Amino acid sequence: MKGKMILKYTFIDIEAAWDEQLHEAYRQIDPVRAGELMRNGHQRRRLPCKRIMAAAAFDLELHDGGAISIVGLSSWTTHDHGDEREVVANLFEHLRARPDTHVVTYSGLAAELPLLNLAAMEYSLVLPRQLRSGIPVAFRPGMWRPHIDLALELKGQGRDWAHLSEIGLRLGLPTELFIGKADIEQPKSAKEWRSMRERVSMDCVLTAIIALSFWRANGRIAVDQTALLHNISNWCVGNLQVAETHTKPLAKLRMDMLDRMYHQTEMV
Repeated sequence: MKGKMILKYTFIDIEAAWDEQLHEAYRQIDPVRAGELMRNGHQRRRLPCKRIMAAAAFDLELHDGGAISIVGLSSWTTHDHGDEREVVANLFEHLRARPDTHVVTYSGLAAELPLLNLAAMEYSLVLPRQLRSGIPVAFRPGMWRPHIDLALELKGQGRDWAHLSEIGLRLGLPTELFIGKADIEQPKSAKEWRSMRERVSMDCVLTAIIALSFWRANGRIAVDQTALLHNISNWCVGNLQVAETHTKPLAKLRMDMLDRMYHQTEMV
């Protein structure tokens, strides 16, 4: 008898801060480009002058029949693990220990992957297989790539890129889960570092919710979306894996989805 298929996913996110010393060194070489301003008048913060300060990974499995198993939510910060190298090394080891999982990012090809590559080059690290470039992949429509950039999939052939928060709000996710997402700064206290860890972790959870909803809508997976939202919000609240400010809206989402499942049952 053929065993049941299990699809394994790891949703990752990183946060990075601008390194003033790197920028100053670059300014001495190319003061014109280093002094470029954006349309809003703020100085352009070029990607190579950023360093990773936090990373997170949300692991889950999708079984035949649509059942979801949440494996865990892991996170690392330079505050708790020492420096950028340790954060990146821990993330790499996490993925390397799961060679059969598909890694999912949101705009990862433009944001996460370049920074992770720069860190790997600087610290003599090797990227896990899912994130490496230049490795031939036998791919045909319907297959899952080792690394999936969800933002790219959502964009498709269109011109506009959507922010994660925009998609989440369209799905009816609580606004409170996205507040502060666009205001990432270098933490200065233990409390701010805890908030950073919670923010990068929540972004992984939100990416998972949106990815699974998108794949369901496109017929790639069979899952009940109401049960999906209930199960993930229930796990986050029950396992104390979210910020205090996220607990109440997630608990409400859990209750709303439970009510919806009850009414769906009543209608059958």
